[in-house]
Amino acid sequence: MPLPWRPASVVMGQSPLFGPASVMQSAASINVQSGYCDPDSNPIHEGVQVTESDINGIRIITESVSDEVVGQYVEPNFTGPSATSPAEQAQERESVTIGEALEAVALSAGDHPVDKADAAAIEAAEKRALGVDTMPHGGLAEEAYNAAAWNAKTLGYEFRTTMDDILRDASDKLSHDKPVTHEDAKEILEAEAKNDPANAITAGGVGEMMSAAASLNIPKS
Repeated sequence: MPLPWRPASVVMGQSPLFGPASVMQSAASINVQSGYCDPDSNPIHEGVQVTESDINGIRIITESVSDEVVGQYVEPNFTGPSATSPAEQAQERESVTIGEALEAVALSAGDHPVDKADAAAIEAAEKRALGVDTMPHGGLAEEAYNAAAWNAKTLGYEFRTTMDDILRDASDKLSHDKPVTHEDAKEILEAEAKNDPANAITAGGVGEMMSAAASLNIPKS
């Protein structure tokens, strides 16, 4: 069963771990994906905007109404100017690493205050990258747990520690890195959901981004 999302505002969709197509659920996003409309064109309804960005080969489509995010979808980006197949494109580029996927989170969910579930996902990602069973001392995960504890007792939103604060330059903070696999994504996603009271995941967060990266790293026939 697909896991619910844990958005900063109202976000719709499912984790790309259950298939890239499942994350493209709104007509606007489908039209952008198919090339039927320009994500930068004027919206049909005033105040409605659809934007698209690509971070390390991971495609992020965001829908906003009057500057309020109402939908965000993440999937691997196999599209390009060439006529090569997705499998050929996957072979032509380097795989997305755990560190790179964490850095992508700093962009896709950078303003999201770190909580316990995010910290658990970061811990799982760091351990998978380093190939260890225990949380490294002084690493990303320890910093994330400290941030989550701080945020839990901090009322002012502007004073809370965000994902960007923790995950910016994540690759440089990891002593070892590796390409994201499906097994990595599954364990990280489960760690995030398990530590959330609603068994949910952050939109554009660690688990979701790892799932997209894992799908991107697997050549499609």
